[in-house]
Amino acid sequence: MNDWHNYSSSSEELADAKISHKHVLERLRDWCGRVEALYSDIERELEAARKRGDTQLSTRYEVKRAPAEEVPRRVGIVNAEQPATLHIVRPNETDVAVLSPRGLWMVGANGRVDLTIPRAAGSEIYMLIDQSVPLSGNADWTRVPVGLPFARERFTSYWLVQKLQ
Repeated sequence: MNDWHNYSSSSEELADAKISHKHVLERLRDWCGRVEALYSDIERELEAARKRGDTQLSTRYEVKRAPAEEVPRRVGIVNAEQPATLHIVRPNETDVAVLSPRGLWMVGANGRVDLTIPRAAGSEIYMLIDQSVPLSGNADWTRVPVGLPFARERFTSYWLVQKLQ
């Protein structure tokens, strides 16, 4: 199986020892695009809340070089492009929430972003799991509270901005 049209899940890609370099690069570009679209949705929702006078929160990005996952390494990609980490911050630049991309090749998902909401009594942590088919075009983000794997709900930027108020 070496034609990207034949993959219906990340699990199939993980199992294919002959996955192509070209396919892996295409998947990495798609991953970055889906995460950037997620961040854009969040920024639009924050902007709307600012215009209403509901929030003073803003965003900043942090680019980190992470080692490539197993699939890119298998095809010779060691410094793969990774999506940035998004910080949602107060006017004093302290974090209200952090979205950290964790990986593309996840069993049962088309990528995962961790959402951490720091609190005085301990952080709330969610996994945002993309339930879409690889290279299908649009992401389908589901939020899962860490420790409650069956408490899944569709993720929306509106939910996040309301939660941070």
